[in-house]
Amino acid sequence: MGTIQPRKRKDGTVVYGAQIVIKKGGKIVHRESKSFLQLKAADRWIHRREDELNRPGGLKQISGKTLADAIEKYIQTSQKKIGRTKAQVLATIKNEYELAGMDCSDIDSTAIVQFAEELNNRAAPTTVQNYMSHLGAVFSIAKPAWGLPLDKQAHSDALAVCKRLGLTGKGANRERRPTLQELDLLIDHFKAKAKFRKQSIPMQDIIPFAIFSTRRQEEICTIPWDDL
Repeated sequence: MGTIQPRKRKDGTVVYGAQIVIKKGGKIVHRESKSFLQLKAADRWIHRREDELNRPGGLKQISGKTLADAIEKYIQTSQKKIGRTKAQVLATIKNEYELAGMDCSDIDSTAIVQFAEELNNRAAPTTVQNYMSHLGAVFSIAKPAWGLPLDKQAHSDALAVCKRLGLTGKGANRERRPTLQELDLLIDHFKAKAKFRKQSIPMQDIIPFAIFSTRRQEEICTIPWDDL
């Protein structure tokens, strides 16, 4: 059965959050929600979606899909070129974390926070922030684009919790510049890494270019090699 919950915005306007939750055997097997500016529009959406889901095979069409399926769909259908870092992050989530194996309809804010906590055990808050950001791109379009029941609001709620708990954060301010010896060690490290991982980011080239060109990260990452 669908429910409608009015919510007042900061500017005083009211939006109506429509939600459909389907349970079987006491377990939630499907959940989806959508916001509307008009109450009648929210009511019409609930009736239309309930009718579609109650048809033979209606629920089966969207159930059983995991977050890994959504990530793969995002990578395969995106017309925009996905950056190397984003592709690596999504591949890591898909292949190494239990969250990716969960049914889309079962993923709530608690599950996402647990994923962030697991990631935080082996990565800095800035890395967790990046992972959550790239994952958010999948959550933002999975439902409207492909009908996969990933809850965008659950991701937003989890992101707010992670920020409050300190699981995510910005990089610390630099108090000094690296010495030449430290730069040599870094470049040697990335050169050695590149020999074993051909698809790794060429940090051994990026570091000196960034220092001497004084360009911003966004500029450096979008410059074609042919233009250098």
